Amino acid sequence: MLLHISKSVVAGRCFHRNGLLIHRMRNLLLCERLFGMATAPPEPDERGETPDYFDILGVDRAFTQSSDELKSKYKRLMIEFHPDRHALSAEEEKVHNASMATNVTRAYGVIGDPLSRALHLLELRGAAIEESDSSIIDNNLLTEIMEMREEIEDASSDNELRALLLTCHERQSKLYEKLVSAFREERIEDAKSDTAKLQYWNRVEETIKEKISSIR
Repeated sequence: MLLHISKSVVAGRCFHRNGLLIHRMRNLLLCERLFGMATAPPEPDERGETPDYFDILGVDRAFTQSSDELKSKYKRLMIEFHPDRHALSAEEEKVHNASMATNVTRAYGVIGDPLSRALHLLELRGAAIEESDSSIIDNNLLTEIMEMREEIEDASSDNELRALLLTCHERQSKLYEKLVSAFREERIEDAKSDTAKLQYWNRVEETIKEKISSIR
């Protein structure tokens, strides 16, 4: 079913049931449940600066990463900073090692996830996605997301939802491929656009998985 956004929002109300209006994008009222894009930014270090999680793990600052290499680096660093290895060290060193272990764990979580990795790369390049960056999302994507949301709500079986999940994964895979080339070729604006789109599809994926769990 095709949804016409402009006719769905009347008198400041979101057409999506129980939705919460959060901001305007290109003169369209968006809904938190429909277009959720919340992703926690990297936590600043003690100097208030964004840490370079690629540097912490000792891997190249690139979107393409080997999961095996990341896991290997993570395990090696966690062994290096494990408290049992520094039981006889000075208190200051123990605190430092505990802080490093925390940073390594956080870095592994960020770099190990494609969306978080892309967001972190953009931030390190001084091109973090801001709420004001409304022009990087086109109306065709918003319409497709809304149609998918409607299909999710109407789905009543595990098979229907898994078919929608497959479609979602296909969209995500295509965006991964585009992000690989965009970051490699330093096309940062394209990387921003594709990362924003990936945020939308990741939220759709979460919603489908939540509903699959709820109907079991």
